[in-house]
Amino acid sequence: MATLDLFTTAVMLKAIEKMPRIYTFLADTFGAEGECVEDDRAIYDYRKGPERRMAQFVLPGTGGVLMNRDGFEMREIGFPTIAPERLVTLQDISGRMFGEQITGSLTPEQRAKRVLARDLTDLRSAIAARKDWMIREVLLKGKLDIFQYTNDGKQKESTMVADFGFTNNYTPSVNWDQANAKIDYDMHKIFDLVYDGLGEVDIIVMSPDVANAMLENSAYMKFMDMKNVDMGEISTRYRGQGVRVLGYNSDGVLMVSYSGKFLDDDRTVKPVLPTGTLIAGSARNKPLKFMYGPVTLVEGQDDRAQYHTYIKKEVPVRLGSTDKDGITTRLISRPTIVPENIDAWAVAKVL
Repeated sequence: MATLDLFTTAVMLKAIEKMPRIYTFLADTFGAEGECVEDDRAIYDYRKGPERRMAQFVLPGTGGVLMNRDGFEMREIGFPTIAPERLVTLQDISGRMFGEQITGSLTPEQRAKRVLARDLTDLRSAIAARKDWMIREVLLKGKLDIFQYTNDGKQKESTMVADFGFTNNYTPSVNWDQANAKIDYDMHKIFDLVYDGLGEVDIIVMSPDVANAMLENSAYMKFMDMKNVDMGEISTRYRGQGVRVLGYNSDGVLMVSYSGKFLDDDRTVKPVLPTGTLIAGSARNKPLKFMYGPVTLVEGQDDRAQYHTYIKKEVPVRLGSTDKDGITTRLISRPTIVPENIDAWAVAKVL
């Protein structure tokens, strides 16, 4: 019976497809998983809010008045490439691994398989973190500004920009950390922005300082206490990964405090939600969607080398190097973000 080569792209693909999906709060809340496409650009229908019109009165016997349908644009967007990799050298597999028995009972080949599994998990987590960043950029700024790096991530080569024309921003007349803040009124105005854009609101995600300002506002808390439990409830519950469920506001919308952080490209740790910021949108009808472009690899060597295109979300590849006495595991993904309706959420700066 032929021996199965665990290090081929086809076999590693099957292993990745069986791995559990990696959860990241922002991307899983507001981003849906879309399809993989064969073209190098994603084609999608784009609209920005509705054109609200009233039907006109007509004289009897004159028929009707023609109304145009709400328009939309067909747009296209490119697929950036994400390709984190790990190098495994002879030194990495020659000695005892972390967690291995003190006697070091594994062979170098067995250690290599364990390292591969661990590296694929880490590389998938790195790609998931980048996708979460992409969702963050589109939600907060309404555009995706991507810098492409070369030379081990040390040099910027060019930039890809997709500006969707987001305008659903709200600033209250009184900040929420002031005693006379109109928090419930502001929430209604924020939600109206989304509803006017034909969006839906079932969740509001706020930075921790916004949550603290809301909970410390005695007028708002008194207002919530007077409401029926079906109309408004404050009951803090921690769900992990920086997610703290606060309860429901007077519209029955779930309120969540999110203290998640990420390591930015400049190597500084930053909050996912900037201070004083909240996002209102729908986790049920997600306003954003991921689409994935094709990944083309060169497989085989010398006269047997040929191009192979994979229509997959993530494609692993192993590259040997005799110069470094090592093997590089690279995981390639080409995600982009498509907003069907750019008015389907709102961002507020309330502090």
